[in-house]
Amino acid sequence: MSNINLEIKQNIATLTFDLENEKINKLSFEILKQFDDKLNQIKEDSSIKALIIDSAKKDIFIAGADIKEIEKLKDEKEVFEALMEVHEIFNKLENLPIPTIAYINGACMGGGLELALACKYRVLSTNEKTKLAFPEIKLGIFPGFAGTIRTPKLIGLVNALDLILTGKTVDAKKAYKINLADAIFDNAQKEFMLEEFVNNAINKNLGSRKDFYLLNYKPFNEIIFKRTLKSLEDKVNAEFKAPFVALEVIKNTINQKDLETAINIEATEFSKIAITKESKNLIKLFFLFEKLNKNYEKTSNPISNVAVFGNGVMGKGIIWLFSKYLKDVRIKLRDINQAHGIIKDVAKIYTHLVKSKRMTQNQMDFKLNTISYTDKFNGLKNIQFVIEAIVEDENTKKQTYKELETVLNENAIIATNTSSISINKLGSELKNKENFLGVHFFNPVNLMPLVEVIPSKHTSKETINKVFELLIYCGKTPILVGDCAGFIVNRILLPYLNEAAFIVSESSKIEHIDQLIKAFGMPMGPFTLADTVGIDVGYKVASILQEEYGQRMPIAPLIEKMYEAKYFGKKSDEGGFYKYDGKDDFVNEHVISMLPNNSKIISDEEIVQRCLYIMINEASRCLEENIVTDASIIDFAMITGTGFPAFRGGLLTYANEIGLKNILESLRQFEKEYGERFTPSNLLVKLVENYEDFEIGEALWKH
Repeated sequence: MSNINLEIKQNIATLTFDLENEKINKLSFEILKQFDDKLNQIKEDSSIKALIIDSAKKDIFIAGADIKEIEKLKDEKEVFEALMEVHEIFNKLENLPIPTIAYINGACMGGGLELALACKYRVLSTNEKTKLAFPEIKLGIFPGFAGTIRTPKLIGLVNALDLILTGKTVDAKKAYKINLADAIFDNAQKEFMLEEFVNNAINKNLGSRKDFYLLNYKPFNEIIFKRTLKSLEDKVNAEFKAPFVALEVIKNTINQKDLETAINIEATEFSKIAITKESKNLIKLFFLFEKLNKNYEKTSNPISNVAVFGNGVMGKGIIWLFSKYLKDVRIKLRDINQAHGIIKDVAKIYTHLVKSKRMTQNQMDFKLNTISYTDKFNGLKNIQFVIEAIVEDENTKKQTYKELETVLNENAIIATNTSSISINKLGSELKNKENFLGVHFFNPVNLMPLVEVIPSKHTSKETINKVFELLIYCGKTPILVGDCAGFIVNRILLPYLNEAAFIVSESSKIEHIDQLIKAFGMPMGPFTLADTVGIDVGYKVASILQEEYGQRMPIAPLIEKMYEAKYFGKKSDEGGFYKYDGKDDFVNEHVISMLPNNSKIISDEEIVQRCLYIMINEASRCLEENIVTDASIIDFAMITGTGFPAFRGGLLTYANEIGLKNILESLRQFEKEYGERFTPSNLLVKLVENYEDFEIGEALWKH
């Protein structure tokens, strides 16, 4: 069997992509060579009146270029030459003197979409799995097979920029609306609808395309480019170059009449950016993400129904998640009269899907109807999975588990969403300890992909597999974490938030520290984050960590004062570090009044180093203790759990780039000035002594 099958019926050629031993179609250089050979056959056969490009894979057209091959290209020259080979093939497709039709049923991404753009027509099925996108920007690159050139000409400048600079996906209906598709219909109608479309194309009976005449109107273009650049400067870190370069490429090629010249501009800039450390970092994370989503064994009886205990912010988020993906969700209430309000709050989370037209109102109503509720412990006999997100109190949680075990079947899994309490402690009195584990979601549940899964020393492998299978089915990426106070993300994040509070007490301004950290690439500064999480929540977690880790994690006095005064952040009328009036956020003067009158001058460099290096130090301890054994897992967790800038590769990849020796020297200096919380970890010292880092030093911590 060939990877690309050529069939000619009634003078109509069909090229069907069906890569051997692969679940998806992707464009490797070998596959593109085979595609080129088929095009040559078609070009030489004058009897062929039209070409259809199709896929035999279920719900997949072409998933894109083979990222592994792009990653292997070493220098600009190598990248440029590879690109030009692809351009030659795609140009050959574009220049065929017959109608060429890409029939897209399923995912069509990146290079696959660029291949479709080289066809004269694109016909899409309305299959819900039919999605089109240029995800390259998320890999620190941009479409390099003339995507920046062909897309604006087809769908207009505004739509093209929206797709290329964001990596957003569009479905069949949206694609048709913006002229990315020439026709859409249900896949069940393919046989006669596609035949009719092809015949109309051959006979030139298709209607004229939408005319983007404004494309050549330079003043209009200049306004769009100026506004887009301003938007990028406001939203994207300047060190993340890909969207800025992509914008410049489109600007320089949009009115270029000579395709070869335009292709040279695109290929030259792509070749430069494809070998940057930012791109290499993002590609590495892409492969890690793929690996993590396959990191479990399928079970014979997957979880299909759940019960949720707890109806706070986290509880409601978890209820929403499971109602979206499962058909049976039960919620336990203290008071049955709460049910209406809780369902209403869950509905609010759905609203953004309805507004963005990713879900209809009827679909939302159907999902909400999967939720049932009870104020008792009965009616749970057939429940497979129970998760609690109740008050962060060890005794309260243990009492809940005792009552649960009296009503659940012996195979049911009990999970806790605790953010900091030891899983071994919480499960110590359970009868079926093998069915208990931590499943720690992050807020907001509907947006945060990361879930920490924390087994106890008794948790069975089957339990872990079942939970992983459930979470991945629900669109989350779980990571396996060893049991310790704070687990991974909170254990590393809390010292960072705490340190910012120490710094501001020494003389720096709240808004200045926030601005510095945002400039580094974090989505928000530490004080904005603390206000968002809630000072009360942060204080309780910090208290648990202080009890566990002692003076290595002291609570900053300012945080204690704010907690006592009930300045809890965005959730409270009193505000937190900032006051929130619905329009503008401004520094809370009451919090300022809590600060001592210190006049110490702290450099911007020191502020950033203290906030980041204390995290790196704690992350190294997590490796030292084998809470996780893979440094890349910590990188992934900090990116997906805290918003650490992905283009920097993650916390420990960033540490490697800075140099562990430099970090160790700074930590020792900070220890002299500020105390025990900066004492370097044993692992960090060993890595420096052995001239190793977090990429090559695994042997020093794996045990």
